[in-house]
Amino acid sequence: MISQYSNPEFDVIVIGGGPAGAAVATLLESKGHHCLVLESSTFPRYHIGESLIPHTHGTFDRLGLLPQMQKSHFPVKQSVRFVQSATSRSTPFYFSDTIQGEQSRTWQVERSEFDKICIDNARAAGAKVRMQTRVRHVLFEDDRAVGVRVEDDNGEIEEINARVIVDASGRSTVIGRQLALKVDVPGLNKASIWTYYRGGHRNSGIDAGETTIFMLPEGGWFWYIPLPNEEVSVGVVASPDYLFRDGPQFEAAFTREVSLCKPLSEWLSSAEQIDELRGIRKLAYLNQQVVGDGWVMVGDAAGFLDPIYSSGLFLALASGELAAGCIDDALKANDVSAARLGAFVKPLWEGVEVIHRLIRAFYDPAFSFAKFAMEYPEQRSAIIDCLVGDVVGKDMSSLLKALAEMSPPPPPLHEVV
Repeated sequence: MISQYSNPEFDVIVIGGGPAGAAVATLLESKGHHCLVLESSTFPRYHIGESLIPHTHGTFDRLGLLPQMQKSHFPVKQSVRFVQSATSRSTPFYFSDTIQGEQSRTWQVERSEFDKICIDNARAAGAKVRMQTRVRHVLFEDDRAVGVRVEDDNGEIEEINARVIVDASGRSTVIGRQLALKVDVPGLNKASIWTYYRGGHRNSGIDAGETTIFMLPEGGWFWYIPLPNEEVSVGVVASPDYLFRDGPQFEAAFTREVSLCKPLSEWLSSAEQIDELRGIRKLAYLNQQVVGDGWVMVGDAAGFLDPIYSSGLFLALASGELAAGCIDDALKANDVSAARLGAFVKPLWEGVEVIHRLIRAFYDPAFSFAKFAMEYPEQRSAIIDCLVGDVVGKDMSSLLKALAEMSPPPPPLHEVV
């Protein structure tokens, strides 16, 4: 059965109910726009990407989520520590060095619970949410997105029209796949393998919820993220050629790398692995176009670079909030052109470019945070700005100049996007 809508039933259709999509729907409903969120799975559901950064604080406040986050059992994160593989001794980057008060604190979240909090908040704001509904195709009319064709869990097909389509489908990047926009990011060929433990080492005091990065000699690294219920997320990121040099199996590669990282092995010596190994063989991608007439991409649907600075959830929420502002403006002006909808893209991607430069420096063998902090002590606060997410609409030229003196800058992302 196929039903057609001659007039848009919704102002906005959001493809994907993760944090980016939920943020868009929540904020637009608060502005009086009728939103439909279409999610292919059911919540709660598993997702990777557990570490927040402090600049999400303002977005949580505007979404009305801050009280829930403050009362949650999620570990409080106040710093990031980079550790060389030969020793566990290092100095953390404390967010309070550049941010005062409550805003210097953020959280390590269990995504199944966090994402449900976000989508329930969108429902409470008035958004209609349909789970187990897969978007098969975005409908276009004269190059303008006008709706979607969906299939529900029973195989029923339906076409639903809207004035604006928001692609918040994560790595599925529905519009990117349909329009063949998705491309690799030159110089960022990384894979990742991860799992979960219970009973691993925990730091104490202010450091109890920190993200610890264990750096490997061959340019790879481990994350170590404390979660609720004494659980910890542990994952390795490295080039596929290095990670799978002994074969394509996740287990062999992960076990080998843990054994080669002495301080991490010590932290896990009394821990019990409590989940399967998961992995992604190619992490980074971008879409060559992230906005068009009647449509916008947000979060991982637009692109993903690297998890090293925990920017994924921040960029999901930030892009969702910025896009919502432009969509609100476009709907009120009755102008859903790419120019109007995409007014947020340039300042957002200038901020993403700063993160990109710091990511590329991290993987440069000539670069190290310890060496950089010693040679450019005046840039320590700028590094922390990047770690907390304070990069959008901010002049970071001094940091970029200093980075370029130690690590040659890569081609800018606008040459890809």
